[in-house]
Amino acid sequence: MGAQVGGGEKLGKGNLTLLDVIAQSIGFIGPVFAAAFFIPTIVGASLNGKGAGIASPVSIIIAMIGMCAVAWIISRFARRIHAAGSLYDYVTEAFGERIGFVAGWVYYGGVIALTLAIGLAFGGFLHDTLFFNHGVELEWFWYSIAFWVVAAAMMIRGVAISTRVQLVLGLGSFLIILAFSIWVIIKVSGDGGLSGAPFNPSSSDQGWNGIFFGVLYAVIMFIGFESSANLAEETKNPRKHLPLAIFGSCIAVGIFYIIVTYAQAVGFGLSVQDWLAAFPPLYSLAADPRFGSTNFGELVQWIVVIDIAAVGLGTAVGSSRGVFALARDGRLPKVLASVHPKYKTPWIASTALAVASIILIIIIAATNGLMTVGEMDPGQWFPMFNWLATFGGFMLVAVYIAICVAAFKGMPGESQGLLALAGIVGGLVSIGAIYGVIVQFADVPTYNRIWWVAALWLLGGVVVMLILNQMGRLRNKTV
Repeated sequence: MGAQVGGGEKLGKGNLTLLDVIAQSIGFIGPVFAAAFFIPTIVGASLNGKGAGIASPVSIIIAMIGMCAVAWIISRFARRIHAAGSLYDYVTEAFGERIGFVAGWVYYGGVIALTLAIGLAFGGFLHDTLFFNHGVELEWFWYSIAFWVVAAAMMIRGVAISTRVQLVLGLGSFLIILAFSIWVIIKVSGDGGLSGAPFNPSSSDQGWNGIFFGVLYAVIMFIGFESSANLAEETKNPRKHLPLAIFGSCIAVGIFYIIVTYAQAVGFGLSVQDWLAAFPPLYSLAADPRFGSTNFGELVQWIVVIDIAAVGLGTAVGSSRGVFALARDGRLPKVLASVHPKYKTPWIASTALAVASIILIIIIAATNGLMTVGEMDPGQWFPMFNWLATFGGFMLVAVYIAICVAAFKGMPGESQGLLALAGIVGGLVSIGAIYGVIVQFADVPTYNRIWWVAALWLLGGVVVMLILNQMGRLRNKTV
């Protein structure tokens, strides 16, 4: 038996299968949504115009190696520690209560930011899909609010409902886009258009500088692989299933991204200009008569909306379990650790997150966007979504670095040499992603605030930690 959290409220035990926890990780990652909108930024559609160009698969391979190293370390923790706090509990075991709390504060602050962001994206993309294809003019925020009402009901009723919906939505969309990408490669192969250039670093017009800028966005596409660990207390066999879900999802989405990116590269004839002009390229390829049709192009748009719904459920489940774990340990108000008497779910934490999301949606709608970035329409949902998503990813990667450092402390029954190697590889790629955010957005208004807002959030966590310590609430706990 792995270690468990001692005392306090307990979540429903032993209901989730291997497929459920895989669905949670894949759902949180949202590989179809990420492939549709982050691959172009890897290519060069970033705010500063830098990217890997035709060599974008190289950026993805580098990011995949780094993130799989982090995933392997996390999977080793997940074999032994079966608690809803996941990375918060892992860092606590390695470095103690004080640093563990700060790590949890940063990590779940990032997950909550992603949760808030995805609700905006769902409403926005659903609105655009209906409006541009069928002329439906209902405002985006009604779709976002409806999503959170339904998501909250599913989370309260039982996590198995959420994960199985993610299984259908997330894995279903994953397989359809994977099959389409393979079809594109087969079609191009028949025309003699295949090439090894996308896997050659020299194919990048901006050299290694462009490739490493591409790595920044490629890392973001992997974020969330670890989220199944939040379901440890509700999984039948966490010691066996969680490591498989964590490491396996990282490998699976990495292969998926490589295939999809290569299909786009050859589908656009190895032309960076054509690739970037067809934004989003996945939509354009799907509607291209060579590979699909207008109707299939619309179907792909719906598949992306479906995948966003799966991401929203994944982030909501992960963040609600994190808030619950922190509250149960006395780090947040105890009311947030309340478990539904019938369904054994963290219903107060789930409801609070849904309400917070709806409040943000109302504020953005009432203020005509709340914020603006560059030439983006301030009346739209996108600027706040993009900022929150970037901020949330920044925070999660920062905790990945802490996990990599924790690997050097060793673990019972694990090879110290392998842990150290994984810590070095995962740490270097994660540090590179953090550095990339700071450097890339240095001259971009609003985005250049991300790193110091993260620093202020970290400082706030340190202050809260000191207060909790003074109150005697940071005692040793069994994990």
